[in-house]
Amino acid sequence: MKELFNNLFFKYSFILLFFPLTDIKSQSSFQTWPTFDVNGKVSDHLEIKFEYRNKYDNGENESKSSRIDMGFNYKLKKLTVGIFYREIYEVKGEKRVSEFRPHLDFTYKLNDNMKIRLRNEYRIKEISNNAFRYRLRYSYSFNLWDNYNPFAQNEIFISKNKLVRNRISLGFSVKIKKTPFRIKPSYLLEFNRKINENIIDWSQKNILLLAFSIKI
Repeated sequence: MKELFNNLFFKYSFILLFFPLTDIKSQSSFQTWPTFDVNGKVSDHLEIKFEYRNKYDNGENESKSSRIDMGFNYKLKKLTVGIFYREIYEVKGEKRVSEFRPHLDFTYKLNDNMKIRLRNEYRIKEISNNAFRYRLRYSYSFNLWDNYNPFAQNEIFISKNKLVRNRISLGFSVKIKKTPFRIKPSYLLEFNRKINENIIDWSQKNILLLAFSIKI
């Protein structure tokens, strides 16, 4: 069953990677996303988490958005259930708008290398209608060394029964020995579905993600 799921997911991811390229025009940007998170273990099964992220557009030389996440994960053997609350503040045109997203995560560990995460989020928007969105992420970690491990991820976003985003990332995780610190730099290629005058376009973002973690 696991092998079947993995084969189907990889094939679907491959199609999603190359399908949008046929419709991408010149809509591309480069951003840097510094991210900082703190994890605290409350018990053997319960963990609390706080995260901050800023999205900086290098072409326009300005911060496009920032967000905070807070919540907790409850870990079982292979399944982790997370309940989180997110606040987002974003620049759109000349306005600064906000969005609030309570979300529920289910993360299942297929084996030592592979995990899948299903996120169910409710988007409470300031300037448009509220909506549910579902995100499915597949992660593969190579687990080559104790403190240094490359990884790959693919995440699809579905809203109103439509594929609206595909995010592919490659990076590596480095745990600094004898400290609670971990750094995870990665490169993300993000495709976003837009509709302009009933014509579907796919815009592209190239993203350098710089993540810093502390586990206490």
